Amino acid sequence: MAAEATPSTRVRPEARPKQRLAVQLWQMLILVITLLWLGIGLPQYPDEILTGAVILFIAIVIAVDLIPVPAWGGMQLSLSFPIQLAVAMSFPVPIAGLIAFVGSVDPREFRREVSILKALYNRGQIALSILLGAAVFHAMTSLNAKWYELLPGLLAATIVAYAANTLIVAVQASLESRVPLWQVLAKMHGARPVEFLFSYLGLGLFGVVIARFYESEGVWSVLVFLAPLVFARQMYFRSRALADQLAEQNQLLAEQASRLEELLVKETETSNELRELNRMKGEFVAVVSHELRTPVTALIGYAKTLQQREFAEDEVLRQEFLERMERQGDRLLRLVENLLTASRLESRELPVQVQRVLFEDVCREVVEGLGEASRVVVDVPSDLPVLHTDRQLLGRVVQNLLDNALKYSPDGEPCELGARADNDTVMFWVRDHGVGIPQDKVERIFERFYQVDSSSTRIFRGAGLGLSLVADLLEHLGGRIEVDSAPDEGSTFTVHVPVHHPGTAEGQDPQEHGDLSSAVG
Repeated sequence: MAAEATPSTRVRPEARPKQRLAVQLWQMLILVITLLWLGIGLPQYPDEILTGAVILFIAIVIAVDLIPVPAWGGMQLSLSFPIQLAVAMSFPVPIAGLIAFVGSVDPREFRREVSILKALYNRGQIALSILLGAAVFHAMTSLNAKWYELLPGLLAATIVAYAANTLIVAVQASLESRVPLWQVLAKMHGARPVEFLFSYLGLGLFGVVIARFYESEGVWSVLVFLAPLVFARQMYFRSRALADQLAEQNQLLAEQASRLEELLVKETETSNELRELNRMKGEFVAVVSHELRTPVTALIGYAKTLQQREFAEDEVLRQEFLERMERQGDRLLRLVENLLTASRLESRELPVQVQRVLFEDVCREVVEGLGEASRVVVDVPSDLPVLHTDRQLLGRVVQNLLDNALKYSPDGEPCELGARADNDTVMFWVRDHGVGIPQDKVERIFERFYQVDSSSTRIFRGAGLGLSLVADLLEHLGGRIEVDSAPDEGSTFTVHVPVHHPGTAEGQDPQEHGDLSSAVG
C-alpha cells in the first residue's frame, strides 16, 4: 500500500505558512480519526490484543514494510498489502487496524528523517485504510463463507482499502507539492489507474489464500507465502519502473528526432538559399562584366574613331561622338556608383548627411543628368515643403527609378515623374508604359541581383541592383515605396519620403545633426 510522500514532495522552504498549516491539519485529522476508531473498538477485544498471532503478524508487516518500492517522485509502495488484507479478513476490525498501525514501519523513523507527527500520520493512514476494508468485509461476509459469498466481500474490501489509501496519500502529496490532485493520482499509478487497481484486486485474492491457510494450517503457513510475495512484487515494480523509463526515453527520442528533422529542413533551406545566392552572384558578376564592358568598349571605339583624320574637320560628327561618349561615361559612372553604394550598404558604412533639400531642384538635376530629358515628363510643383534629408541619397533614388523606367519603356515612349505633398511626407511617383511586371514577381524585384528576365537572351541591360538600392536607400531615409504594375501596361513606383528625417527633430536645424551614419547604419 502507498505509505507516504517522500522528501521530494515535502513543503518547500518558501511555501506559505497557510500551506504548511493545511498539511499539518490534514495529517492530524487522519491520525485523530484512526486513534478514535482504535480507542473505541479495542476495549471490546481485550483478550486478543497481545496474542502470539497478533505479534507475529505485526512482525511480518514490519519486515515486509522495510522493502519499499518507488512508484512516482519517491512515493513509496509497500509490499504488505495482501498480508494486511489477510489480517483484515482474519481478525476483528479493531485488531486488524492495530496490526496495521503498529506494523507499518517507515525505515526513516529509525534515522529520524521524519517528524513524530509525520511518522504517526503514515501509520494512521494505512491503519485507517485497513479499518475501512475490514469493516466492509465483515459487514458483507466472513472468511469461512462460500466462495460466491466470499468473493464480493473480498472485492469490496480491496477496492475500499485501496481507494481510501490512495486518496489519503494523494491529498497529502497534493498539499505538499502544490500539484493538482488528479495529476498526483495519475502519476502515482503511472497513468494506468485501471491496471493498478486490477493489480491490487489480484493481490486481494492472494490475501484470501493467505487468510484461508492461516485459518486451517496456522501462522507458519503465512511465512511460506512471504518470500515469493516479496520477490514477485519487487520484480513487478522494477519492470514497471523500467517500462516507464523506457517510455520517457522513447518520448525524448521522438522529440529529438522531430527537432533533428526540423534542423535538417532548415539546413536544407539554408543550403538551397546559399546555392541560389551563389548562382545569383555568379550571374551578377557576368552581368556586371557585360555592363562595364559595353560602355568601355563604346568609349574606346569613339576615341579611336575621333583620332582618324577624316573626322578631324567634321565638327558636327565630332560633337555627336563626344555627346555619345559623355552618355556612356555617365552610364558607367552610375553603374560604379551603384556598386559602391551596394558595398557600403552591405558593410553598414553609408553615412546620411541631413540638410535642407528642395525636391524640385533634385528632380531637375537628375533629369538633366540622364541624357534623355526629352523622354521624361516632369510634374513637380514648386510649393512642396522643404525636406530635411540626404540630398545625394534622395537623388540616387530618383535617378535609379527613372533609369529603370526608361530602360523598360519602348524607345521614344515617355515616362512620368510627379510629386505632391502628403501630410508630413512628400510623395512622388515614376510611371512608365513599358512591359510591366507579373504579379507573382512584384515582391522579388527589390531583391539584390534579381531581374524579372534573368536569361542569357534578355533584351534589357542592367545588373539587378537599381531597385534593391532604392529600397535600401529609402530605409536609410525613413521612407517607403509601393509598386502598381501589370504585364504590358507599365509600372508605377510611388515613394513616400518624410519631410523630417527620423534622425532629426521637427523644427530643428538639420545642420546640427550632420552625419547620421551611426544612427542609421
